[in-house]
Amino acid sequence: MTASPTTPPPVLKARGVRLGFAGTTVLEGVDLDLHPREFVAVVGASGVGKSTLLRALAGLFAPQAGTIEIPKGQGDDTRAWSMVFQAPRLFPWRRVRGNVELGLEGLALSRAERRRRALEPLTLVGLEDYAERWPHTLSGGQQQRVGIARALAVRPRVLFMDEPFSALDAITRRRLQQELVDLRRRTEAAIVFVTHDIEEAVLLADRIMVLGGQAPGTPAGVVATREIPLPLEARRDHPDFADHLQAIEQHIRGGP
Repeated sequence: MTASPTTPPPVLKARGVRLGFAGTTVLEGVDLDLHPREFVAVVGASGVGKSTLLRALAGLFAPQAGTIEIPKGQGDDTRAWSMVFQAPRLFPWRRVRGNVELGLEGLALSRAERRRRALEPLTLVGLEDYAERWPHTLSGGQQQRVGIARALAVRPRVLFMDEPFSALDAITRRRLQQELVDLRRRTEAAIVFVTHDIEEAVLLADRIMVLGGQAPGTPAGVVATREIPLPLEARRDHPDFADHLQAIEQHIRGGP
């Protein structure tokens, strides 16, 4: 997102971030300004450090160098950020509503308010009628929607999503992609979305950060950042969709 006099300040900032393990650097030189309601996708080849970067931006992984300004919550009844993982990670001994309430526990909310707050995101993901169901009675796609509802229940300023649709079949994945497009209009959260699926990134994102450029013994970095200024509705059918897709593929392969 290009800054302008009317652009709100970033909810997350990263400058000169370098990441690695046990003295080995795997990713360096990462800068990011994430603005409210912006959707940034992170793509790159397997092992390039996409999920490591996501966890560092969330404050779960300390960088070797650089700074990350983690967003702050907007009160005692919200959290600064939340995360959706590849698997929904639902507790089988809790009903759907109880799983969504899990993220609300520890906030300054009464039990009645937690129950009410849990229903709001369940309605957003179309599962309000499933609140009293057990997780094992849901399909894989429905379980992942519960995971998204749980993440939204805390009203995060930033929603981190780590390949949330990768374990789903193609039909369910495509349906949830469209649901995420619809959901973006109804939430204030900014989104950082890691995916290995380039088409998914072009379909969903306002901006795509491409990681790559590593050679044997050298760390990866940000090789390109591309704005996707296409309307969200029927984006796959837009005449420029294929051009963006090909450009991202070329960057990942190492082209200009």
